[in-house]
Amino acid sequence: MIGIITYDAPHRKTQDLVCKLILNGYSDINLVVIPWVERKNYVPIFKHRPAGKVNVNTEDFCARLNIKFTRVELDQLDSYFSKNTHKHILIGGAGILPEDLAKNHKVINSHPGYLPNMKGLDAFKWAIFHKEPIGATTHYISDKADEGELIEKTTIPIYFEDSFHNLAYRVYEKELEMLVNAIGLIENNEASLESLADDSFVANRRMSHHLEMIMMTRFEELRNNSKSFREE
Repeated sequence: MIGIITYDAPHRKTQDLVCKLILNGYSDINLVVIPWVERKNYVPIFKHRPAGKVNVNTEDFCARLNIKFTRVELDQLDSYFSKNTHKHILIGGAGILPEDLAKNHKVINSHPGYLPNMKGLDAFKWAIFHKEPIGATTHYISDKADEGELIEKTTIPIYFEDSFHNLAYRVYEKELEMLVNAIGLIENNEASLESLADDSFVANRRMSHHLEMIMMTRFEELRNNSKSFREE
């Protein structure tokens, strides 16, 4: 069984992940939902994560797709997975997870940044800002954010024809694709499993509106100096 940790609320990445797993032949899925906690809603100037979730509650979503649904309190995740065997555990959507879960279980995360270079929030934007590699990474989590053991990472090129938003969506699509592919890499012993611990890179915070404007100027510079996708 594949366990997917997510919020007990409609969530675009989780919905897309479940559908992609099913289309790739994985049907034994358990959505392990933790309580949704309202947070202060920071509104960026330039959104880079897709919206457009299907507005259906999580339990009904599971029923319609004939997959298992389990509600678990955040501090009970370690105990739940210790008592209920799952071949793989994926993160569909979650904030900071308990340390005991990371220490006692192999939990797979997909990160929209090239680790260890781009840790933390708004990794896609910070990569453009610092002119670092844009990419996506799958890894086993540890008790430190965006560290643990590497499964796979890849860079994603900017093309002259790109807009900011279609490049961001390519990163999102690659992130989902790699999260599904991580299962096969692990089962075929093809995962890297090298340590992602590297103190020379620090976790980023949300990008301020002022820095977003600078970031977009740098995006245009990178785009204008890039090749056409037709040249690849």
